[in-house]
Amino acid sequence: MNTYMNKIKQSETSQNRSAAGFTLLELLVAMAMFAAIGGATFSMFAKNAPLFTQQQNTAALNIALQNAVSQLQLDLVNAGTGYYPPTGIIPSWPVGVSITNQVPTTACNVAATYTYTAACFDSLYVLTINPGTVPYHPTNSAGSTTAGADSVTTSSPFYIQPNPPQTAAQLAAAFTTGEQLLLITSGTTSSGTQLPTGTGSTTTAYTPKVNTIVLTANPTVCGANCVALTFNPSNADGTNSSTNDPVGISSTASANLGTIFHTTDWVMLFTPTHYYVDVTTNPQDPTLIRQASGGPANIIAEQIIGFKVGAATSNASDTTSTPTYSFAAQNLPSSTPIGYGNDFTLVRSVRVTMIGRTPPNPTAGFANSFDGGPYQVLGADVVVNPRNMSMNYY
Repeated sequence: MNTYMNKIKQSETSQNRSAAGFTLLELLVAMAMFAAIGGATFSMFAKNAPLFTQQQNTAALNIALQNAVSQLQLDLVNAGTGYYPPTGIIPSWPVGVSITNQVPTTACNVAATYTYTAACFDSLYVLTINPGTVPYHPTNSAGSTTAGADSVTTSSPFYIQPNPPQTAAQLAAAFTTGEQLLLITSGTTSSGTQLPTGTGSTTTAYTPKVNTIVLTANPTVCGANCVALTFNPSNADGTNSSTNDPVGISSTASANLGTIFHTTDWVMLFTPTHYYVDVTTNPQDPTLIRQASGGPANIIAEQIIGFKVGAATSNASDTTSTPTYSFAAQNLPSSTPIGYGNDFTLVRSVRVTMIGRTPPNPTAGFANSFDGGPYQVLGADVVVNPRNMSMNYY
């Protein structure tokens, strides 16, 4: 009996010990193991977190650049949309792009503050004609369509005629202050009176020419067949201000700029789309802006530190030449290779190159080989053949 009772007591003692949990030694060993494993885990996490963040930033930058390139492609491929009027084909003048290149002579970035200036970036206008406004013809101050011309550079207003059954009042209501108009000659020899300077009858033989005006007031009716457009001179000699010609058509002197436009010529409403880099709002975050005519400035990519626009152009005076890409091929006839000089038919294709960066991180211990900044750098470019431009070689 005693032996049996002893076994029962030993069993109860063993059960009590099991129910009591870990011993102090076991607990200390477990805590030491947990601390070692946890420390190793947090150390690995701390080392890899910056790499993960860097990969996320690089992936986001790559996506942003690709989205910006896609948007540029959509706009550039449609450059010149609406150019052909329903009443006839205007020869030789498909509008398309206006390029302004910046060629800084000194460094245009400040390495210490990771900032860039406007001198680092080109500017691009994609030029299209408003599809909701039909082209119109010039007239004289009396609304006569038999003979008439107007000077873009000397006087205001400029007169246009409505397209029946449209009335002069309806035409005047179709335009508003601040809108930019494109003037294109028909490319034929014409005679007429240069108005409103009143210099008398003038016979003028001319090749197709172009110019532009910006309305400084709402149009007014000047007769049953006449609407007066008030404007500032665009200055065909290339000395205009950006307010007179925001898209830069008349910003450079060119033989392709016209000053006299007759009743057989054309007046069209621009709807330009402007691409530029904004370094004013936040100098440490240069942003690529897309601004459609009359619309807000929309950010399509951030941290852009390079935006260059070039064009493949054909030299009209050299029939043996082949188009050559050049970031100098802007609206300058003296460029080398030759620029397009307001002759948009010389443009064969447009090339846009962008460079973006991840947000600067001075504590990253990294310096890229592009500008030495503490951030990753990626590039993207695209070459577009605008389908509404002339693609014929000379």
